[in-house]
Amino acid sequence: MIVDTSALRTAYAEFLEVAETGKFGPPPAGEWDAEHLLAHVYTAHSQIASTALAVLAGSRPSYDNRMSLDDMNLRRVIDQAGGLAGLVDLVGRGGELYCAVADQVSERDALVPVSVLIVSGHKLVVDEPRPLGQLLTGVGSVHLPGHAEQLRSLLAMHA
Repeated sequence: MIVDTSALRTAYAEFLEVAETGKFGPPPAGEWDAEHLLAHVYTAHSQIASTALAVLAGSRPSYDNRMSLDDMNLRRVIDQAGGLAGLVDLVGRGGELYCAVADQVSERDALVPVSVLIVSGHKLVVDEPRPLGQLLTGVGSVHLPGHAEQLRSLLAMHA
């Protein structure tokens, strides 16, 4: 199983198309605003790319998404990007890097089990080993589409 980066690239393009509108209203209580969503996407995907590179280097790393949920870390990314436009650019460049890393994953590497811990809100979503390829492709099939929908809901609130 080699990672289908064409599907990943499509998911990134669709996510960025929504993000580039730049006209988002405030989120519902307890939800992230657009800047936090973009910072989360960037940090989560950077962590997964780092995990993939570690596998390629012969390590057996784990993936834990909690740093991509940490408000202090997200605020740091938002501040360094300089706001929404900078975050859109950062996610775009991060997506190119993510896909370039995924392009290097062989069938054998895609099958390497990685301990995965994924939390959403206060809910445990995944806490088990997953093949690296599944972790990589989940970005295009689950993560980006889900957050694109969240961004669309913020657009609707602004209209």
